[in-house]
Amino acid sequence: MFTWDDIEKDDKLPHKIMEHKFNVIYNRNWKEYLNSIEWDGLWLKHDTEEERIERTTTILYNSHPFKQWIDKNSIILKK
Repeated sequence: MFTWDDIEKDDKLPHKIMEHKFNVIYNRNWKEYLNSIEWDGLWLKHDTEEERIERTTTILYNSHPFKQWIDKNSIILKK
């Protein structure tokens, strides 16, 4: 097992820091360790209905062969 001094000598490698936190600070309690991590939930955010419609309309408009002659708002979405 590593002490914090060993980690400082090894330039604080991310894996060593993680091991130190898990083994020493959280006393190998994986539930407390996982709860201590600040999870980024932005990737999990679901689109609202308006955002979904806007994204779909943009995709359809950009893939349309005559997009230079039509208005983006004239695209009709099927459900």
